[in-house]
Amino acid sequence: MSVATQPAKPTRRGWRALDTNTRWLLSLVGILVAELLYFNLGVSTFWGGGWGNPNSLLGYGEYFLFTSMMALGVMFVIFAGDIDLSVGAMSGFAGVMMAEFHLGGMNIWLAVVLSVVLCAVIGLIQGLIITFFKLESLLVTLAGWFILQSAAVAWEGPVPPYNLPSGFESALGTGTIGGTIPSQLIVFAVLAVLATLIVHRSRFGRQLVLIGHNRDAAAYAGVRVSLTRIRAFVLSATFAAIAGMCVAATYGTARDDLGPTLLLPAITAVVLGGVDIFGGAGLVPGVIVASFILGWLTPGLLQDGVSDTWTSIAIGILLLGSLTAKGMSDRGQGTLLRERLRARLGTGPPTSPPTSVDSA
Repeated sequence: MSVATQPAKPTRRGWRALDTNTRWLLSLVGILVAELLYFNLGVSTFWGGGWGNPNSLLGYGEYFLFTSMMALGVMFVIFAGDIDLSVGAMSGFAGVMMAEFHLGGMNIWLAVVLSVVLCAVIGLIQGLIITFFKLESLLVTLAGWFILQSAAVAWEGPVPPYNLPSGFESALGTGTIGGTIPSQLIVFAVLAVLATLIVHRSRFGRQLVLIGHNRDAAAYAGVRVSLTRIRAFVLSATFAAIAGMCVAATYGTARDDLGPTLLLPAITAVVLGGVDIFGGAGLVPGVIVASFILGWLTPGLLQDGVSDTWTSIAIGILLLGSLTAKGMSDRGQGTLLRERLRARLGTGPPTSPPTSVDSA
């Protein structure tokens, strides 16, 4: 008896052959290129007189790269399906703590290192509370936000600490290398490479994404779910503290209200970058590109004569549009919202891990 052969499925080519994350990344690159072409060719003041000018393409980085650093940190937590609302207050608290240590007689760089380490310990404590007591990360980190914000206000007193060393301000704030490349860009590049290697080239990163995809499946595969989530909160706090150092260096003072304003832009950069808000999917390069899209969008629109209010509206529309497009793309791939919710809450059958990340 002859066996009927099944017709071979047509092979996808070109754009359709790429996975969802890669297509999203390439789309973001296209948006960034279009944005820069418009601002550089259509807005005469955007270039600001050349590379070395503070109001130039690279010079604008001094005012948004610390937000990008924070986005890279909170990204680890979101990959695991959690959220960290304390990072804004964490950065402000870190800056105040560093400045008070220095004004108390401590060497500035020792104060920087000690402040970052202590913030990492705070992230560790938050992660332990969340995993040990099985509490929602949103509520725990929201409480952490209030505690850190209040602690920073009480510590700085009526006059925020200022008069920080010029070497510190130059290295992490307004300084440049060769009069062209902002020193903050070097710090961000180091953190970006580190984040990419952690997520896409390490066992921890694979486990992190698998947990975000389905915690029950990750535990069944032998992943130490609680420990991995705790490490994500430590990384988030560490990156937020480094961002806080850069904020203090940029403005020459440490204030409790400088960090919290960075929270929503940082989360927006992560979501716009293609990281699933439920966890388990996304690419670090997407977050990097998205942070530059948002970073250059605000000064570009302001230079184009758009009011600050409409600039915020434009960012909101961009975020809403990206979420809608991402949702339609996921639906086209057969991934429904209710399925991701069931996987996130562990109420559905284990599903296979995402194809873009190897299983742990």
